[in-house]
Amino acid sequence: MTLNTIIIGGTSGIGLEAARYLNKQGYDVTVASRTRFNIEKSIKYLHIDVTKESSVKDFFSLIKYNKIDSIIYAAGVTSSKKSIVEFSVEEYLKTHDVNLLGAILVLKYAFPFLQQSKGKVVIVSSFASRTFSNFSGFEYTISKAGLSSLVKQLAIEWANDGILINTVLPSMVDTPMLRKNVEPNILKNIEKEIPLGRIATPQEIATAIEFLISERNTYITGAGIDINGGQFLSS
Repeated sequence: MTLNTIIIGGTSGIGLEAARYLNKQGYDVTVASRTRFNIEKSIKYLHIDVTKESSVKDFFSLIKYNKIDSIIYAAGVTSSKKSIVEFSVEEYLKTHDVNLLGAILVLKYAFPFLQQSKGKVVIVSSFASRTFSNFSGFEYTISKAGLSSLVKQLAIEWANDGILINTVLPSMVDTPMLRKNVEPNILKNIEKEIPLGRIATPQEIATAIEFLISERNTYITGAGIDINGGQFLSS
């Protein structure tokens, strides 16, 4: 039986690479975002604006599945790093609404579909939530830390429904966006500080996600999976 998966924020970065990887693994993949992207014809696309509840509600009303086997929430924006005295409410709300509120709204409307399948959820968070961010503002770090708490809370609340929910916490990943925004010499210096000596590839994140949503995962829930090459070691 073919498993279906919906990737929110699946037209760029980790979300896009996960969509392509899961498509190759035989999953029925639907990606959703505000901006359409030319992807493989075998990957379906639907529009969603995760910051608007009406858009999220409409999205799930258009879903053709009676049940959803898995949801991957990979939507995210960053914030510029600056002193707290330069704090902007507008920038904070933008970051919060996409990174955290959007995830809450998606899970609200996905819940009945996940109940039907005893489905699985993976939230793409960040290494920053474990420590701090070198390149983004605290608004970003706060929103990602909030995702970890959301996952822990829902893991307990959804246990009786048989729904497993986890988060992956990658450090820097070699995506076009990263290469565009971080100078090569800075990346080289960062890699020197990583025990494994390099940044992660998108496929390394995608394979971890695939395991968590697959039928092979029968007992992991409420977990935060660190994918950082040894930069942060939890006890």
